[in-house]
Amino acid sequence: MSDKTDNKKTEQREMRDDFWDLDSMLPQSVLRQAPTTTDGPRDTEAVEIAFGEEEQDDARELHIPPMPNITSRMQRAAQYRNGAARNPDRSRTSPMPSHGNTPGDVSPQMAQPVCSYTPENSMIKQVSVFRWPQRYQYYERFTADAERYFNRTSAEVPFVNFFAYMPQYSQMSQDQLRWYLYWRDNVRHGVYLSTDYSYIFLYIYEILNLPEKIKPVQGLAILCDLWLAYREQFPRLDRYLGEWVCDYCLIHALPAPLQQLSSILPTLVTILTFREFYIHFNAADECPITPQLCDVLSTHNWRQSKYLTPDNRTVFETHMYASVLGALHHAWKTDPDFVSLLGFSEVQQSRNAFSGALCTYSCKRRIDVRYLSLSRSYQLKFILSDLFKLAENCIRAHYGIKARLNASGVPEVLKTYVKDYFARELPPPQKAPRKPVQTKAQKDEIARRQEESAYAALYEPLSTDLSPEAALALEVTSWANTELLVPEEVSAADTHPQAEVSVPDTPSPTEDVPPSAPPAAAAEEQEDITCDDPYENFVRHLNDLYYTALKHIICREQAEFQTLCQTAMLLPDAMIDAINELAVTYTDDTVIDPDGSFWILSDFYANDVMNAVIAREEDL
Repeated sequence: MSDKTDNKKTEQREMRDDFWDLDSMLPQSVLRQAPTTTDGPRDTEAVEIAFGEEEQDDARELHIPPMPNITSRMQRAAQYRNGAARNPDRSRTSPMPSHGNTPGDVSPQMAQPVCSYTPENSMIKQVSVFRWPQRYQYYERFTADAERYFNRTSAEVPFVNFFAYMPQYSQMSQDQLRWYLYWRDNVRHGVYLSTDYSYIFLYIYEILNLPEKIKPVQGLAILCDLWLAYREQFPRLDRYLGEWVCDYCLIHALPAPLQQLSSILPTLVTILTFREFYIHFNAADECPITPQLCDVLSTHNWRQSKYLTPDNRTVFETHMYASVLGALHHAWKTDPDFVSLLGFSEVQQSRNAFSGALCTYSCKRRIDVRYLSLSRSYQLKFILSDLFKLAENCIRAHYGIKARLNASGVPEVLKTYVKDYFARELPPPQKAPRKPVQTKAQKDEIARRQEESAYAALYEPLSTDLSPEAALALEVTSWANTELLVPEEVSAADTHPQAEVSVPDTPSPTEDVPPSAPPAAAAEEQEDITCDDPYENFVRHLNDLYYTALKHIICREQAEFQTLCQTAMLLPDAMIDAINELAVTYTDDTVIDPDGSFWILSDFYANDVMNAVIAREEDL
């Protein structure tokens, strides 16, 4: 019984294993033998054969095909991109179209420029034109249609609307084609009829793609005339044609049409990406920076100033541009290194010619341009911004406005010109003559004489008889004399014994009381100093301690300032707070601001404080 069971299990296991035997499920293959000849099996070993003249003639008669060049698809694509030589016998290889060649076009390698040159009187230093690296053929029908319709005209026909995102001849009906031919014939004769946007672009595409039919010099003139004739009706032409005309000139080595487009150049430099192409740059001519360029490059918008009002708007507009442009033009003529002074940057740009336009492969180009950039010259932007700030400060000074802008980035030659301009054209208001400042000795002498005069008057004989009214007057005079005879050292605490007197932790800025100084020294410095200028009042009321600290701050003498604070047993912050408190008393604002590890004068009041310090030094 056990043997039967074991045999059954063995059979079941073998059946399960046979299920995975795939070879048994495939059809049996028939063994094929190599074909044989009468002499036996074919010999597959290579045999060297030497052809004589007769054998070579026989080979030519047999037309033996050449051995194909077996390469991968990636290798063939790489060879095509690199401009490698192609097999002329292959039917799928078509020759390069002969039209659309740029100057010097001799079918070079893709990595080599078709032409390279340096424009004259331009901010562009070098132009290199390259073929388009990838071939395409989806605009070839447009080229064929353009050549077929180039010389066709039409009689006068009514206008028909036409719209297409990329207009082509194949997209127009017969009526639209007749109108286009009629309209184009009028444009060629200088008559610009009202038409649709797409008709204009179709004619532009003709000029860009048919350089053999329309010579580049003639094509540039037609593009500019179309632009000027229809730009008011179609404002978007400024941006499209501004870029395409630039590419057209760079490819065909034509100068920028500055004279023909002179009326719209101020607008172009504010909207185009490559505005340097439309700027005439020659050291012998005028400075190329215009008011429009100043507005584009400057980061300071003076038109948003809170001090600009309808009453003084004309003054701002007249003198802001006149002073800034005058300084730039003066530096252009007098400084031989004007480019370095303003920090012009030389950059490299790669442009895809006729971007957004219908352009065939034969006319498509990549343009590498090396030029002096305005938009990427950050030093130029900083200088122009600070020039406008300096000019606005001068206008504020003319109106008596004390607030000032920080314009520290202006070179000295430009700063001098702007200040001289406003001193001549828009001077600040004249200040009232300053009263002569009396020294302490002079004031003491005047006070002594007044006291002697008042004391002598008490002993003058009476010229009239006594009366109640005279007695009352005498009493009043007596009390007045009593007040005059009260010593100055009597304090408020002596008159009012119960009043509490507060003693400050730090000396007042008007008291020169160092720790070792006796009380008499403090009293000696108390004097009444008044003048019309609040900044002079502030500086003259500083005692010697705080005045010395202020001069250390002006001269950036940090070590001397720290030593002075240690000698006076004051913290530096307490010293600055005391000086600023007195400044608020006389000028309504603080005059010292923190600057990292030290302090500086506020930009708004630095000039006024410096003038007051100079005045005090002159009186010493």
